[in-house]
Amino acid sequence: MFECFFLHLAHYAVHTPIQALETETAKYRRQGKNEQNARYAAMVQSVDDATKRVMDTLDELKIADRTLIIFTSDNGGLDNGGRPTDNAPLRSGKGYAYEGGIRVPFIVRWPGVVKPASVSQQPVCSIDLFPTILAAIRTPLPTDRDIDGLSLVEHLKSAGSKPLDRDELFWHFPHYRHAPGPYSIIRKANHKLIKFYDGPMELYDLENDLGEQHNLATTLPDRVNELDRILMAALKKMGAKIPRDNPAFARKR
Repeated sequence: MFECFFLHLAHYAVHTPIQALETETAKYRRQGKNEQNARYAAMVQSVDDATKRVMDTLDELKIADRTLIIFTSDNGGLDNGGRPTDNAPLRSGKGYAYEGGIRVPFIVRWPGVVKPASVSQQPVCSIDLFPTILAAIRTPLPTDRDIDGLSLVEHLKSAGSKPLDRDELFWHFPHYRHAPGPYSIIRKANHKLIKFYDGPMELYDLENDLGEQHNLATTLPDRVNELDRILMAALKKMGAKIPRDNPAFARKR
């Protein structure tokens, strides 16, 4: 038996409203940044400073060398008028189906297990956190429910060289937040299909078009149909709620 602890530290920063400590904001003003960018930079620094406090505490307790740290985010930067964020070369931002909205950093520090400065090109997802953490503490997964993600432990031990046993990733956003409305996504190999329920299909080759500037849906219709079938079958298996036409709304249009 061994003892372990779990800490989930979820900062509200960096998030709107753009508010920050005045002492830190003033420092970035002196560097020539405009007011919004100065406050945003100060908010980022506050997150960095809090992370350092956690790391320093682990050192003080002499457990840093046997603690797994995962640093990630829930979505990309906000993309609207006057925004302080820039997700380039990724397209768009928070709430959107494009990479600027769903692609985020995923950084792992695990002394003696993860090779420092190693980089993985495998796409992973927040659904992988639960099985990864359980595997790290040698605890079996529960058997009374479906587990969406998979353990990244062996992949991490290989410095990103061991492939993950997964062919697809799925996203489902059946809400009206931005035009053209609700969407679902499947990523399979280098292809990403966005199914807009109130708009056209969009297909991108992320290996050659990370900025999602070239919609291949009309030139690769067979691939679109294949990915759409896989996507809808997966959503049906999960029992996901699928947007449907509202007859009353349709009559008013």
